[in-house]
Amino acid sequence: MRYLLIIFTLLLISKSTFADFLWNKNCKEAYSLSIQLKFDKAHLLLENEKKENPNNTLVYFIENYSDYLKIQIGEEKSDFEKLKKNKDSRLDFIESDKSSSPWYLYSQAEINLQWAASRLKFGEYFTAAFEINKAYRLIQENNKLYPNFIPNKKSLGLLYTLIGSVPEQYNWILSIIGMEGNINSGLSLMNEAIQEMKTHKDFEIMLEESYFLYAFLKMNLDNNKADLQKLLSELQDKDYLLLNFASSRIASKLGQNDLAIQILENRKVEKDHYPFHYLDYLLGINKQNKMDNNCLDHFENYLLNFKGKNYKKSALMRMSWHHHINVNSEKYEYYKNRINSLDGKQVDADKEAQSYYNTSKAPHINLLKARLFFDGGYSKLAVEELEKINSPNFFNHSKNNLEYFYRYGRCMEQMGKNEVAIKYYKKTVLAGSEEPYYFAAKAALQIALLYEESNTINEAKRYYNICIEMEDHQYEQGIEQKAKAGLNRLN
Repeated sequence: MRYLLIIFTLLLISKSTFADFLWNKNCKEAYSLSIQLKFDKAHLLLENEKKENPNNTLVYFIENYSDYLKIQIGEEKSDFEKLKKNKDSRLDFIESDKSSSPWYLYSQAEINLQWAASRLKFGEYFTAAFEINKAYRLIQENNKLYPNFIPNKKSLGLLYTLIGSVPEQYNWILSIIGMEGNINSGLSLMNEAIQEMKTHKDFEIMLEESYFLYAFLKMNLDNNKADLQKLLSELQDKDYLLLNFASSRIASKLGQNDLAIQILENRKVEKDHYPFHYLDYLLGINKQNKMDNNCLDHFENYLLNFKGKNYKKSALMRMSWHHHINVNSEKYEYYKNRINSLDGKQVDADKEAQSYYNTSKAPHINLLKARLFFDGGYSKLAVEELEKINSPNFFNHSKNNLEYFYRYGRCMEQMGKNEVAIKYYKKTVLAGSEEPYYFAAKAALQIALLYEESNTINEAKRYYNICIEMEDHQYEQGIEQKAKAGLNRLN
């Protein structure tokens, strides 16, 4: 009888130490390889783990993570259709475990969240909303049961931040299903998780993933350049392609175009990496920002090798821009006309490219060069291009008029002349609030951000609301999301 009690006690101890979610050598290495985008190697390790430890349900969580990254990066509809059939069987394996481990509910929440992200990419919005709600409930429950479980903070922070930035017209959906978000709380939770992961060996393996998610949320939904600079210094020398992606985007946002080029050109690409062609497209943009003719090679490589749909129209538009700037009308028209031959108008860059194709009038070369120089952080060169514009008929064209004031305001802001920037932004808002272009809405957003930065809270709120109230313009959803994020921060 005594021996039976000892065996029973050992079984209970085994259960309480989460033996059914074994982070052993196979799983740690497979997870790390997945983050490194070495999916084939990860798959082999997980197949071995299934043979050696058939009851280790952690395998199905890691498998799903690999599929999620493959779909997000490759954007191939055939992969999405083939792999989404695995979701239910993986959840069945995990749910049947009936584990007392904190990984039990966490892994279910993550699988639902990952599939929601993949469905959003391919237009399955209703199912995605259901899965986000499911993930939200599961991770909240897990946090109540295991409040000291660090990965909870990462996922809760992600959900709170994303839900807090949902455009205003969708708030009624959130109220019906009872989901609440807060950008400041969400970002704070994610940062807390990252700092704790650095010193906790059991969760250190999740650091790169958390950094990657946090970087993009900070970049798009926060207004703290000092935080971004600090984050860039922590990420720019890391070897992971995902972190090369994140740090190059942060560098671009901070106007450090040459550093962005350096990060992307120095990235380590090995034979067993899953191809990340989007980085070639980004490198093309960075090089175009400094008028480097080599940008064409990167756009061409992207068009040739990427099997998905997104950003291909944009690559063609940028190739057309290049030849327009270099006064090659034949190639300008050739690449412009190719835009309409491709599918894909889901992302803003491709919507812009389609609009560019539909417009008969060629872009003003000085305005175009000013835009590109500004995007690279070369504001003095951008201002030089703007100051070359002296045509008496220029300001008769409303779009050129708006863009001129908007671009001048952007350059002044980049050069630290905020009062001058606000003056030009207000001219843009006044003249363009009823126009279909994005200049007025983005100008209102920039005014609000500058007022927020100077702690002029009431004016910041006023211009965030002015931005949100503008409708039927380019990039409406993305700009409104940033304005909503600003109000969320201030409230």
